[in-house]
Amino acid sequence: MIRTGAFDSPQIDMLKKALDVYARRHEVTVQNVANVETNGFRAQKVRFEEMLSSEQMRLQGYATHPDHLSIGTGSPADAREEVVDAGTDFDNGVNNVDIDAEMTMLATNDLSYRLATRLLSGRYNTLRGAIRGHMS
Repeated sequence: MIRTGAFDSPQIDMLKKALDVYARRHEVTVQNVANVETNGFRAQKVRFEEMLSSEQMRLQGYATHPDHLSIGTGSPADAREEVVDAGTDFDNGVNNVDIDAEMTMLATNDLSYRLATRLLSGRYNTLRGAIRGHMS
């Protein structure tokens, strides 16, 4: 198999990862909204951006010689999202789900998902045009 790297670019990998995280965040937020009146329910959130900025997810360097020291430990596309307790002190009288905050999160997440989808689609359209010999 010929490997050109065209389909394995870091930008495409990151956009795919972003779509996965946004989809998971949507599921968790919808679960919070669905349980807004469930007694004792604890709101959850998806933790991802904090993982990207952590020391563990520095960019990985490329070694051109076996004796070179490694730089970084992982790729941002390898970061894993984590569902955790929302850690909010909000009290609606039944649980800690703040419906206004959850609806804002749904709208923000939807916009982020749509943007990532458009960017990924644009990348694939560029590749498709290159394969067909069309110039933009």
